[in-house]
Amino acid sequence: MPFFIDDQKRALDHLHRNEPQHSDLVGFLSTTLDRFVSERLAPRAAHRDDVEEFDEEAFQALGATGYMALSIDEEMGGLGAAYSYSVAGLESLAKADAGFALAVAIHGTTADGINCFGSEALRQRYVPKLASGELLGCFCLTEPDSGSDAKGMRTSYRRDGDSFVLTGTKYWITNAPSAGVFFVVARNEDGGRISTFAVERGWEGTFEIQPIKDKMGVRGSNTGMLVFDGYRVPEAHLVGDEGRGFSYAMQMLNGGRVTIGAWATGVAQGAFEKLVRYASERQLFGKRLADLDNTKRELSEMLIGIHAGRALSYAAALDKSLGLDIARDAAVAKVAASEAAVFCGERAIELAGGYGYARESRIERHLRDALLARIGEGANELLKIMVIPRAIEQQFEAEGTPELW
Repeated sequence: MPFFIDDQKRALDHLHRNEPQHSDLVGFLSTTLDRFVSERLAPRAAHRDDVEEFDEEAFQALGATGYMALSIDEEMGGLGAAYSYSVAGLESLAKADAGFALAVAIHGTTADGINCFGSEALRQRYVPKLASGELLGCFCLTEPDSGSDAKGMRTSYRRDGDSFVLTGTKYWITNAPSAGVFFVVARNEDGGRISTFAVERGWEGTFEIQPIKDKMGVRGSNTGMLVFDGYRVPEAHLVGDEGRGFSYAMQMLNGGRVTIGAWATGVAQGAFEKLVRYASERQLFGKRLADLDNTKRELSEMLIGIHAGRALSYAAALDKSLGLDIARDAAVAKVAASEAAVFCGERAIELAGGYGYARESRIERHLRDALLARIGEGANELLKIMVIPRAIEQQFEAEGTPELW
């Protein structure tokens, strides 16, 4: 089975079938990208999981295919395609190697932030290199004492002449050990305004990166802690307007939730396909495992969750490209797809029995990877008690409900 499957094509057809570039873009995903995934990424995915290694050469090779330029503005060296094509490609990457795909997703969030909010000079400096894979980006929001409560960040900045001076710690930062540009969110030292900066290594002051190892899942990605102490950032590297950084970060998180939705769908699809293969070969009670009613029901429920996550994620991605408010729909897609991924990973292990529990099966990795989807880009608990309810209330206040009928 290919890594870009017909269900992905049909989901994109529903959104884009009458658009001029559609056939070419689907052709790219089903040939060039699929070939990269099947030949370069999938064969070494289990090894990278074992040794906890991010493949920087594969990342650069992926950039050379043109994938990371899909949704970048044409003036910045991209194709200007709808974001839904990018997330469809990310699903294929995640099915093969969720750790590597997570690195690509966070890189994309960084590129999107600089492209959307950065000055023309910053866009010209970074975006073409991010689009080509020459430069790896990372989004630096989470801290040791602030994850879901992003406003609780303690990393601070102050102005000093023609520079900003950063001090503080960022934690659980994907791509940190390998990145060339860091999208850093920090609070003014007076505790008020939050701003964002495009940061590089090698400037004046202390900027240390400490790798974080021994993760349960997504082990094919690099994770690290950043420590700034009096680190001087040139004034021109302020992203957007001072004091508007929290708004920028939240908009980036909305896009990130869409990517996590597609990423989780890929993880779920991987577990599903491996279980289908196993169930078609395994004999139990004189029948194939696939022919037992319980297996049929479980596979059906898995497929329902996968289709829902894919449809929600691709649709929210299109809305992002159209400039619509996606806060609610991104959260819904992320929650639905991540819960489906965990369900598929868990049920695939359960149905495959002891074999599914062993690394040899290549099944158990999908559950370990899927669990991150519940946490990353806003924990599901937070989204269900704050973000989605806020959207419900706003819609009710704006539209009300009809008279009882």
